[in-house]
Amino acid sequence: MAYNIKSIKKEFAEKGIFYTQPELANYLKTFLPADVKEVYDPTCGNGGLLSVFDDDVEKYGQEINAEQLADAEKHLSNFHGACGDTLKNPAWIDRKFDYIVANPPFSIKWEPPKIDMFDTDPRFEMCPILPPKSMADYAFLLHILYMLSDKGLAVVLNSSGVTFRGNVEGNIRKWLCEHNFIEKVVAVPSGQFVDTNIATYIFVLSKHKENTDITFINKEDGKVATISFDEIARNNFNLSKNLYIQHEYQKIDYEPTHVILNDIQEKMLEEMENMHNLCNLLSADDNSITLNNFVDKAQSIISKMKQSEFYKTEEQK
Repeated sequence: MAYNIKSIKKEFAEKGIFYTQPELANYLKTFLPADVKEVYDPTCGNGGLLSVFDDDVEKYGQEINAEQLADAEKHLSNFHGACGDTLKNPAWIDRKFDYIVANPPFSIKWEPPKIDMFDTDPRFEMCPILPPKSMADYAFLLHILYMLSDKGLAVVLNSSGVTFRGNVEGNIRKWLCEHNFIEKVVAVPSGQFVDTNIATYIFVLSKHKENTDITFINKEDGKVATISFDEIARNNFNLSKNLYIQHEYQKIDYEPTHVILNDIQEKMLEEMENMHNLCNLLSADDNSITLNNFVDKAQSIISKMKQSEFYKTEEQK
């Protein structure tokens, strides 16, 4: 099958797949420790997220697109790849990973896998609610959580909808908070992808948190807020940054108008006095130097000012 960049981008965008810039991949990496020995990406594409790790790091990645996986295999060192649908046929299902990075397709449809004709799957049994078929965002998050070791960290890039959408997804988000799996929520501004301008969120997942707080980070301005579970519960488990990180607007204090006008008047009178003194000094040597032209222009301006609505005599006041 013939491919070109334009058709690939269009096809991927329709499937919620967006190319992860190296700068963004490196940013995700900063939430993991420096001594990573192995890392897993359940939707690795051509290996963009895995490529920012050192060559000696063991890299595991599953990808549904065979061409993308082949590209990853060409340029990644210590790469273990598997081709297939992560949600339907997950690779390495019998092992756990200490570190996971992921940029799953945004809000695609999915079909819960059936095992022995029943809707059962160990990845989704731990959560009492199954993600909606219309949006697989939380299906990927639950898969990642299942694959994560008890001492591990997962850094997942999501569409912004995962922070606030209600109904079934709202109940899953509540369950994740109640079970203390969300360590950080990072707001990533728009303009981070070459093929879309959407804003996104990073979830940092952990199974070994030391408290029930969630740290919110705004990547755009670097602001950080640590929010208690109780406050998040009061907000109905909405994890949108706007509820927890407030924008600060610079307040500009202006002088009152009459103070500004008085200051201008004093400066004008001072300059006129300086000009008068200078002309008197120079006219001693040159009789042609006078203030006539300046005075005539000044009187014309003063006459116009007297005709304005802002000019009032004491009697008019």
